[in-house]
Amino acid sequence: MTQTVQLPAVPSPDRAAAVFLILHIVAMFGAFMMLGPAFDFPEVLRYPSADRFALFAANQSVIRPTYWVLTMTGVTQILISVLLFHVAGSRRGAFATLALTFGTLAGLCQALGFGRWVILIPYLVEQAGLGQAGAGLLEGAFNHYSGMLVGEHLANIFWGIWLASMNVTLLRTTDISRGFCWFGLVMSPVLILLAGEQIGISGDILDPLVDFGFPLLAVWHLLLAVQLLQRRGGAHFQPLGRGWTVASAALAAGMAAPALL
Repeated sequence: MTQTVQLPAVPSPDRAAAVFLILHIVAMFGAFMMLGPAFDFPEVLRYPSADRFALFAANQSVIRPTYWVLTMTGVTQILISVLLFHVAGSRRGAFATLALTFGTLAGLCQALGFGRWVILIPYLVEQAGLGQAGAGLLEGAFNHYSGMLVGEHLANIFWGIWLASMNVTLLRTTDISRGFCWFGLVMSPVLILLAGEQIGISGDILDPLVDFGFPLLAVWHLLLAVQLLQRRGGAHFQPLGRGWTVASAALAAGMAAPALL
């Protein structure tokens, strides 16, 4: 008589995905808030290299660890992409694979773009202080390549494709709120449009997208985390109540308020 061996149940990725979604958004927006007063971010990225060097040297005790946190958000983006791929379950298909691929690429590009401030820029600032004339040229080249091309242009395109693919996957494989998924789908072109600055799209168009689009993107991440925590590894998602809708709208308004003042 053959004895059936029962394997232990695989833990649901819901809770882990929710935790990383929250950590990702808190780390990203908290770091950007730190960089504003300490480094005149994001305007500083358009300054001459010498001005960036001076600001970095004066405040690197804050700037360097803050960019280390932002570099780690590239890693959390990859973890989120992998965990949400498994949240989709056995019914996942081509869109889930697209989400996994482009979410991983977005995280890698973000880490490469932000990471230059942790290791490379301190070295170039030191060399500039020693009178090395080529330090500014190298910093400008890396600012355009590692920063603008990899960290902003490609990362935002990949991020937008990930967001669109992820929401289509959730629509096709789960019973999560339809309105929530359509909200994410509407947001995905905003990320792709943000890649346009590096190819000449005016800041007059992009500034409102950043000021109001990113708070809405943060709300999407947090609402997905809430629904995953409420699901607790079950088969069905709980509908979002009116309280969460009102709270998320208030949060988005609060995050966008500085742009209006």
